[in-house]
Amino acid sequence: MARAHVELLPMGLFPSLGARFVRRWQRTFLHSPHGVGVVAVDTAAPRDEVVGFVLGTSAHAAYTAELAKDRRAMASLFLAALVALLVRPPVALRALRTRVRPWARRALRRRTAAVAPERAGSRAAPRVAVMTALAVRPDWRKSGIGVVLVERFVELARDAGAMWVEAQTSTGPLGATGFYERLGWEATTQRPTPDGDSVRTYRRDLGGAR
Repeated sequence: MARAHVELLPMGLFPSLGARFVRRWQRTFLHSPHGVGVVAVDTAAPRDEVVGFVLGTSAHAAYTAELAKDRRAMASLFLAALVALLVRPPVALRALRTRVRPWARRALRRRTAAVAPERAGSRAAPRVAVMTALAVRPDWRKSGIGVVLVERFVELARDAGAMWVEAQTSTGPLGATGFYERLGWEATTQRPTPDGDSVRTYRRDLGGAR
């Protein structure tokens, strides 16, 4: 699945770090009670080839908060990323140029929020599921596998109590904006990425979820 991720979803920093890092990152979803993953395989292939997968969370805020507190997992990710960057100098330069400053600001904001007193009467944030990665091999893209993966993810997120599901995709030729629009997902925000791409967020309301 990690190899399929790197091959089929090459956008962003994580895939450029290679399959070994992506495997370590995917493992954080498998070890989290909020992780959701579904894989479609071709059982007729010699080694049950992965033809598509979806990966994400049923409660993204809870997943990220728990991961940030897991020192062992964070250290493992950091070490894997460092090794990947050391053998990929161009990727390392891109990361320094586009990621270090935003990550530092984000870490400072989280630290400030952690020490800020909780407001009296504040409500818990809504439970939002995030479909982090969805990919189907080109020769299977008209088979309906993508729709099946999405619907299964939505079903699992609803059962876990999510209020809605969000997914981001590139607005460029490698993106899936048309796919989400055909499924009736609502297009919301659009923003540039550090790598010069543009991504659009799509949302599906899970009416009735608690």
